[in-house]
Amino acid sequence: MTVTTELIRFQTDVLSKASPEAVYDVLADLESHLEWAGRRSKRKGFRLVELDAPATAAMVGTQFSSLGDNGNAMFHDTSVVTEAARPGRFSFGTDSRLARKHRADWHAHFTHRYAIEAAGAGSRISYVATCDRASYRPYWLQPGVRRLTRAMVRKMMRDQLTNLAGLAEERSTADDTPSAVG
Repeated sequence: MTVTTELIRFQTDVLSKASPEAVYDVLADLESHLEWAGRRSKRKGFRLVELDAPATAAMVGTQFSSLGDNGNAMFHDTSVVTEAARPGRFSFGTDSRLARKHRADWHAHFTHRYAIEAAGAGSRISYVATCDRASYRPYWLQPGVRRLTRAMVRKMMRDQLTNLAGLAEERSTADDTPSAVG
């Protein structure tokens, strides 16, 4: 059975003291995703573990792969950047395989969209992720359980978005620090 309708949508946003340009720079630096969505994750069971991406700023068509921990299983992902509109929008599509221990692997497609807009002296970062194709509907996406899944995952995604905002703030502060003259 293949499911071709939107299975679930996650949305969240955070404020950052960093400018929209600084936030965009972190998003376009794909290697930084391993930092803010990986090493800085509060939950070790919901984070990036490995990332293979170009060391240059991402643009439309840039491809990358990653491995993500989902608590009791691992996501094996291949992604391609679909939108890179500096400084306001960054998106990528991900073909994902969740290697499950006691069930068939779950194959799904996710679309990740970030919108960055000026908010005072900083920015508002909005994130929307949708799962719109899958090999089957797992129990956590059944109608009675989906609401709980959405709330739990939204909280974890908000934590990671907060990490993104923090990394952008750190980098923009470091860029503003005068260099020592020797």
